[in-house]
This record gives sequence, C-alpha cells and structure tokens, in this order.
Amino acid sequence: MWESLRNHNAHITYGLVMLMLTGRTLIAVKLLKPFGDWKTGDMVLIEDWKAKELWESGVVEIMDEAEKVIGEIDRVIVEEKENEPITPIPEGLYERAEFYIYYLETYIKNFEGNVDILNAKMTKLANLKRKYHYLKRLRFNKILNAIMFRPNSLEVLSRLSPEERRVYLQISKIRNEWLGER
Repeated sequence: MWESLRNHNAHITYGLVMLMLTGRTLIAVKLLKPFGDWKTGDMVLIEDWKAKELWESGVVEIMDEAEKVIGEIDRVIVEEKENEPITPIPEGLYERAEFYIYYLETYIKNFEGNVDILNAKMTKLANLKRKYHYLKRLRFNKILNAIMFRPNSLEVLSRLSPEERRVYLQISKIRNEWLGER
C-alpha cells in the first residue's frame, strides 16, 4: 500500500487531473513524519482517500477545515432559498462534507484529552451533519420539481453535482416510463 501511495505522491499533477474525472476532493494535511518527497511539518493537499489512509496510519494530521465547509454549505443554502431553479454548487462540496463528517466522527470516537476540545468537535460535527442533510433535502426537492417539468434537461444537468445527476437521470427515466413519454 505505501509503495502505491508513494507513486501517487510523485504525480500530484496526475492526481489533480484524476480529481476532475473521479469526483474526489483534496484535503489539507500536515505531515507528522517524512513520506515520499515530503518532510515532517510539510502542509500539502492530497486526495481524500489518501488523506484518510495516511491519517489512520499516523503519517499525517488532518487540517480541520470543517468550519470552512459549513460556511460553503451555508452560502449554497442561502442561494438555493433565494433562487427558484436549482443552482450550481461548488465542485466537491458533498465529498468534502462527507470527508469531514468521517474525520470528526473518528476523531471523537478515538479522543483522549481536554473535554472542551471534545465538546467543540462534537458541536461542529452536529452542525455539519445538520446543514449537510438540510442542503441535500433542499436540493432533492428541487430536483424532483425539475423532473416533473423538465426531465432530462441539459440545462438542469449542468447545475447538478455528479451524485445529483445520477438521481436526476434515474428518476427522469422512471417518470418518463410511467407517463409514457420516452
């Protein structure tokens, strides 16, 4: 596994290209020990799956950007409420939210230390989960509305995340079959 990760480190540009193709997102980490070309203390951006593996192995510390993600979610919620049609969301927002939910849950589960830090992480996790699920429900309702009136619309598809596109296309297909509109 480590050799595979080292090979990826040598090709960070390749990883950025793959990011656009796979829907993965980049996570900020700080190295706790040397790894590949990186030295202890280096701060780098790596793919979410790699950040998870290296963090679980004790090689990196995750830079907690959950508040930043919560802010992005808040901005998207406001924009969704102010606009009738579904609006585009920042690329990788769902992936970042899911990553920081995983990170905070794992951090809390394994936490040993100051209770104030634990309480802050638990509050942040609850806030992130609540807003993330609210955003998904809000957008899902808009997707359902778009499906009723504009199934398989390229304009609507262009505003959706990859996960939302899958839902939109599958439900559009079911709608069209049900109504006999192929």
